[in-house]
Amino acid sequence: MYMVLSSKCWRALENWRDKMSTDNNGKKLPKGIRMRGKELYEARFTYKGETYVLYNTNLKLLQNELAAKRYEVEHGFYAKESNVTVDSWFHTWMEEYKRNNVKYGTYKVYLDEYKTHIQETLGRRQLKDVRGEHIQKLFNDMAKRYSHTTVNLVRVILSGMYTQAVRNGMVLRNPVENTSIKKKKRKRKIRVMTQEEQKLFMRYSKTSQFYDLYIVALGTGMRSGELRALQWSDIDFDNKIIHVNGTLKYVAKAREKYMIDEPKSETSKRDIPMLENLVSVLREHRKHQLATRMLLGNKWRPESGFENLVFTGSFGRCISETALYEDMKKIRAQIREDGHVFGEHTPHSLRHTFATRGFERGIPPKVMQEILGHKSITMTLDIYSHVLPDKKAEEINKLAAMF
Repeated sequence: MYMVLSSKCWRALENWRDKMSTDNNGKKLPKGIRMRGKELYEARFTYKGETYVLYNTNLKLLQNELAAKRYEVEHGFYAKESNVTVDSWFHTWMEEYKRNNVKYGTYKVYLDEYKTHIQETLGRRQLKDVRGEHIQKLFNDMAKRYSHTTVNLVRVILSGMYTQAVRNGMVLRNPVENTSIKKKKRKRKIRVMTQEEQKLFMRYSKTSQFYDLYIVALGTGMRSGELRALQWSDIDFDNKIIHVNGTLKYVAKAREKYMIDEPKSETSKRDIPMLENLVSVLREHRKHQLATRMLLGNKWRPESGFENLVFTGSFGRCISETALYEDMKKIRAQIREDGHVFGEHTPHSLRHTFATRGFERGIPPKVMQEILGHKSITMTLDIYSHVLPDKKAEEINKLAAMF
């Protein structure tokens, strides 16, 4: 049997329920709040025919949330939250807001990170139902297995999704704002080869398959990814210029593992003048590479789209960052075995070493900024501040002749 009640009757019924609402200990609950189960409180109110319901296990917090919600609704600040899922909104956000505004490599990384770290835990939840504690637990669990960089990237993705959702009126607040991640340890001091170490490195690396790459790295200050992405069309032998147009990126979960991505920043796309010795090294490298390709025949098998790389691994394949690191590790070990002192230098040390040698020889910071492709001169001065005090002392001593 069904009975239709008038709105007046419904209000009377609600008032009666409010009067009768008590907690599990028999204590009367505030108006508009009742128990739902053993531990969950429900708050409910109606405004202009629309019913609003909130839940919380903490009565005081629920009272505060109820007061805030009433104020928002009655003063026109409330936008009705969407029932869309996290998964659905992520893909909409990526296609409509990110695809044309970030580098393709970044777009692919976002897709991979979401699928790997977010989708299973939060993907099926409604966007409006995800709270700060849900996201905090995700970060805490990730921190046990992954680096700070990975956890922070997931935080950036979730924060970006929710920031846009708030702007669109799909949710009221960004729950990521109520979370935190462990602070990253301070970066290690940059490693620069001394002039003696640089000479040792070049002598011991002569038998390495990456010897020519090391020469170009120390003569240009190019990043590892830029060197590994360099194509013969980027080398202008006539004008002695290297055009830096991209960086080699490895995407683990993609069908095509390697891709040439946009440069790190707008200023990273640049032209670098070549010293005469680099012109000679690259000409000889080109001849040797062509001879090797002819010798190997169909065994020379570069990845699709990477047929004209300047520097390759065995059989014309792309060089991974790990391969360079391991090669330098072997060279370092050999140098030490022979009784020489040699620091913990990595491929990135070559870039720092180039810049340091340049400052030591008086190259102006503004020129060095453009060669290195830094976004601002402040960045250049900050990174290489360890060199500048000596240069300042040297320059100011030139004034001695005036006295």
